[in-house]
Amino acid sequence: MKFTLSALATTAIVGLTAGAASAQAVSCGGVGDAGQWIGGSPDASDISTADGPLTASALQIPQSGSSVVFFSVSTPGEFRIEAQQTPGGDPVIELFDEAGTLLVTDDDSGGGFASRAETQLEAGQYCLATRGYAGSSLTADVRVGRLEHETITQGLTGGFFGGGGGPLFVGVDPCTAETLAIPLGNGPIDAQLAQGGVSASNTITGAPYYRFTLNSPQAVSIRADNPSADPYIYIFDGSGNLLAENDDYQSLNSRVDFTQPLQPGNYCIGMRALSNPDLPVNVSVIGYDANAALAELYATGDAAPPLDGSFPITDLGVLPGRSVRDQQISGTTATWFSFDVPEGGAIVIDAVEVTDSDPLIILFNDIGQEIAFNDDSGGTLNSQIVARVQQGRYLLAVRQYSDSYQGIIRIATERFVPAPR
Repeated sequence: MKFTLSALATTAIVGLTAGAASAQAVSCGGVGDAGQWIGGSPDASDISTADGPLTASALQIPQSGSSVVFFSVSTPGEFRIEAQQTPGGDPVIELFDEAGTLLVTDDDSGGGFASRAETQLEAGQYCLATRGYAGSSLTADVRVGRLEHETITQGLTGGFFGGGGGPLFVGVDPCTAETLAIPLGNGPIDAQLAQGGVSASNTITGAPYYRFTLNSPQAVSIRADNPSADPYIYIFDGSGNLLAENDDYQSLNSRVDFTQPLQPGNYCIGMRALSNPDLPVNVSVIGYDANAALAELYATGDAAPPLDGSFPITDLGVLPGRSVRDQQISGTTATWFSFDVPEGGAIVIDAVEVTDSDPLIILFNDIGQEIAFNDDSGGTLNSQIVARVQQGRYLLAVRQYSDSYQGIIRIATERFVPAPR
């Protein structure tokens, strides 16, 4: 559930040294409240003067949380941040300045599921947050270094500096007026946006760039679809400045929504594949419709629908101590359930394949805040959520990981209450 640059840093837990964060901790707008210096102290964490890269080894990244390390820059320059996971992990890195502004985020640019980015930094103090993709827990080595320092990730080919000396992202070169790109639509696409938009399908190897033109301000949605290719998209303005990027908006597809209208001018979509660049990817630019976008979020489980009867939700009533039901689940269209918890405690929700299924489950409270998410628990394709809950109403979205699955999922719940004191 990611689009554009999303600051999803939560409570930070890090195991570099014993003890709580010191009075010299870097807040980064609250991101770094429980972080620690990557070099063990402020003086030892200045990457500008360090003899080699600074590494936090075997960081424990908690489920639905992040681990944060601090470092400082005394001399402006170009620096590299990395997270190399242990097998089975998928880290996402996010770099914040002292004010809490997100400067750069990356998922998978280190090669495989590792994360990596190179960026120009000014003098100051920084917080590097590492979390698991989709809230997963993992163990990772996190490194900060200058570009001449040894890396811990393989990296990907390519790379570019954003406009104005901004971050260097790995994977594609900036799209400028001289870049060879396939045109989408015939001339300005304003009129076509209201008629379903424009699209094209090619391999990323054969067509890494697409260009379109707007004659008037337009809110648009830009998408790249084929989870087997795992596309990553970058949106540039006519001068080659990076406006937004996205990976894994739904499943392994990508999407960027410009809810504020793009101004008249030329725009370019750059792409790379995190899986297979020789598979066809459908690229589309359509008009952004807030109501349609909201309905789509409900349908995919990316947001919880209201409990006002306007969206189909199966009411399970008061959740018993244990329940089991089988449900036909078709692709990535979520089936929604609501239930009531009569008293505080904990719940365990399992979604288990019966036939042709790769279950994915998301738990929300009654006002639409996400409580927990899970896909692939215990080394299987089945999913499990264990969550502490209070008395109240909850919503559960159950869907398949991809549209290739159309089978039956067994949904089991267990409810626990604390023993009397």
